[in-house]
Amino acid sequence: MINSHRVHGNLDGVNGLAPVGPPQILASLGVPFRLHEHPDVTGPVEICAALGVPLERTVKTLAFVTPEDRLLLAAVPGHARLRYGALARAAGVRRNDLSPAGAGRLARAGMRPGGVCPVSADRGAMVVFDGTVSSLGRVRCGSGRPDSSIEIEAAELIAAVPGAATASIVALPADGPA
Repeated sequence: MINSHRVHGNLDGVNGLAPVGPPQILASLGVPFRLHEHPDVTGPVEICAALGVPLERTVKTLAFVTPEDRLLLAAVPGHARLRYGALARAAGVRRNDLSPAGAGRLARAGMRPGGVCPVSADRGAMVVFDGTVSSLGRVRCGSGRPDSSIEIEAAELIAAVPGAATASIVALPADGPA
């Protein structure tokens, strides 16, 4: 399904309710994407099996919090391994100051575990894309929920996150695509 609805007003929440999710934010920006529903899955391999797409055509987003409770989102190719030290340097924080974001912190950003997306209702979130993401073409990424995912051009995904940093933050498998 192609989403064409628009969201108006404050993206931090609607009438005091929970924040809107990534699909609503993308729609409000006029970014073309498709929302795919699938069984409630949380791991990248499970998601790829449910969608019938290779892991190399996905962007996984890992969520962390800093001691100041600032959300840090690392968007990387699905088959890559995050280099935590490189992420910390790109974000300007110490490696030891990164903690995994819990379900409550993700909820404040309009997301749930298993569906994390670099597009967030948390306007204070720091987002770092790995430099290889821009060359991936059409990808699947989290939608904010574990029961659906977004299909989008990688360049459009990056452009939808103003102020995001781009850095080399992953190690790619030796036998996988570059």
